[in-house]
Parts: sequence; structure tokens; C-alpha cells
Amino acid sequence: MTDHPGTISEAGTVVPVEPPEIRIAGVATLPRTFHLDARGFLVETLRDDDPPPVRAPFRMSYSSLTRPGHFRDVDRWHVHRIQTDRFVVVLGEMILALFDRREDSPTRDRLAVVRMVGATYAARDGTPDAAKAGSHVVTIPPGVLHCIGNLSSDPFLLQNFPTELYDPGDEGRVPFVDLRIPSLGRTFSWDLVAGNPGPI
Repeated sequence: MTDHPGTISEAGTVVPVEPPEIRIAGVATLPRTFHLDARGFLVETLRDDDPPPVRAPFRMSYSSLTRPGHFRDVDRWHVHRIQTDRFVVVLGEMILALFDRREDSPTRDRLAVVRMVGATYAARDGTPDAAKAGSHVVTIPPGVLHCIGNLSSDPFLLQNFPTELYDPGDEGRVPFVDLRIPSLGRTFSWDLVAGNPGPI
């Protein structure tokens, strides 16, 4: 098995995979169904009867919107000591990069670059189109480094259902330049992800 799902193109970029292709220990994915009608769409993002580890203690939720060409932690990884994140993209397209640096993990040093898609924007009138949505809940356990970015031409809306209340003491940041990715032979950067249009 390779150190990351997906392929590296001839240009040396990482081609993102879909959530079910993530191969990092403890990261779970669960598909979500979009219900579309003339008014828009409805999607159940988290349910009490979801299987573990998606169903875990509920402590809070938040939504964040990221504009095209922008990144959360553009030059560094985000990591938690205690909290598990549960990400769902309900609108737009997000790239999620995961890197496993846990000492005791069977997938230590594995990278996964994942394309998460919610309802997309219609080309002309800006109304959401759920027909092509392939949304999933993706759980990110403690110790798995992660970062998110928007390489598309529309904003994306992310919902997170973390297992802990916000605690700045549980938040960690690791600069990209401090961690070499074995499968890439270099450090991670957003310009390695296929489809990146460059600075906007």
C-alpha cells in the first residue's frame, strides 16, 4: 500500500481522493444524503443513531465559510490532543489534507488529500445543486494533523461537530516546513495539490 491514497501526477502534484478512499487509522467516513426539491436541499449532517466513531459525545457545533483561494492555516498543520473533529461540507467543495504523525499508529507518516463535496452552485443563478453532492462525515481523531483549503471558484460551507468544547489549550499548530512527508519526499504545501489555481 502506498503512503497516501490517490496518485501523484507527472507534474508532481497530488490528485485528491474521495472520502471513502482515506486510509488513515481511526479516520472514519459516513455518506450523507441530500434531499433536493424546488426550494433547495436538506441534508442530515449528524444523527444520534450514526455508527461509532461518527456517533460520539456531542459537545458543540460550528459552521465556517471559506472563500475561493483561501485556506485555514495556509502554511501549517492543525492538530488536537483530545478532540475528535467531525467535518461535513454542506455547500461547495473543500480540500482536506490529513497527515498521521501518531507514534503508535499503523499508518504513521501517511498522507491523505481528500476532496469533500456538498451541494454545488448552479452555473448561472447561484442556486445550490445537490444532484452531484457526495458529502460525507469525516472524523479526524486526536493526533492526526489536518488543514483545509478552497481550490474551487465558489465558497464552501463546513460544519464541524467536535467532541469537546473549544479549548485553546487543545489546539496545536505545526508549520508545514517542520515536517517532511515521506511519500512526497518533501514538505506539504498547497501548490502540490492538483487543481490549485495559485494565489487569487
